[in-house]
Amino acid sequence: MKFRIIWNAFFAVKNEEKAIRLIKQIEVKTGHPVVSMKFERSKKEPALLGAAFVSKLKDDVTMEEAVFQTLQIVNMLGTAWTVYSPIITNNAEQPDEVLLSFEGFHRDPSFTGLSWIYFSLETDTMHEYGWEQTNSYGTYFVNQIIE
Repeated sequence: MKFRIIWNAFFAVKNEEKAIRLIKQIEVKTGHPVVSMKFERSKKEPALLGAAFVSKLKDDVTMEEAVFQTLQIVNMLGTAWTVYSPIITNNAEQPDEVLLSFEGFHRDPSFTGLSWIYFSLETDTMHEYGWEQTNSYGTYFVNQIIE
């Protein structure tokens, strides 16, 4: 099964170029390619730039392996994450398709320039890239594929 990690983060940077550099550093550090990203300045904290980006897990793995890999990946960005128990459901439209949701957040990651980050591990079977994603402030990011 294929999986993706949807990230929502707030960076303490002045512009998108610096945030893109930080996302590239995250990509290098975790070893998982970022396939889409979108930015928006926080309305509550204008000094923070909000970013939504998507990483794909490289291999076709089981749900248990995907959760374990995700825990290893997020630990590279900082320790003391708050994570929620994985939720496994069936797709109402396609009953034979099993869906996984696993999420967590970190308020003080050890990655310089990163103020707050949230992740959601999901099965990569329901949607093609280009979906809408909501961040913690309710802003909708429309992800765009990186060429």
